[in-house]
Amino acid sequence: MKIEKISKDEGYVEITEEEYLEDLASGLSEDEVLKPGRHKFIRGGFLKRHPNFNPATVETVVHISLGLDLEVLKYFKQLAVETNADSYETPIKQALREAMEKARPTRQAVTEHQALIEDPQFIEAVAERVRKLSKKSSAKPVSKSSSANKPRRRASQKTS
Repeated sequence: MKIEKISKDEGYVEITEEEYLEDLASGLSEDEVLKPGRHKFIRGGFLKRHPNFNPATVETVVHISLGLDLEVLKYFKQLAVETNADSYETPIKQALREAMEKARPTRQAVTEHQALIEDPQFIEAVAERVRKLSKKSSAKPVSKSSSANKPRRRASQKTS
């Protein structure tokens, strides 16, 4: 393979017939290897050809290693059999997604409350409301005949 760099963003790759056949013999398919000839490469060419591509919208699967209790694994394997799922991973993913979706409104509410707490206008409005309510409650006279001021009788005291 001969590589010719034209600039930092452009270059050519030449593939010989022999290299092409070697790649096919190694188990790669025709659509996975470059055909013999000279091929031009441009850095960032994909985005130029696909200007509306948004990588944030592409669903990504991440492979992880996760230790599960045997009982949990058996449950999801049985669930996969009962629901004709491709594998036991499918019901695990569904359960995790349901838990995530269920928690989302709570997390959104917390975020909205946090936004209010950080809003100076909201805090000032609440403070003003508290001041008004405090003035109203301190302006009300305490009645002497209220039941709060009367002494309480104990149930064991006899009245004559």
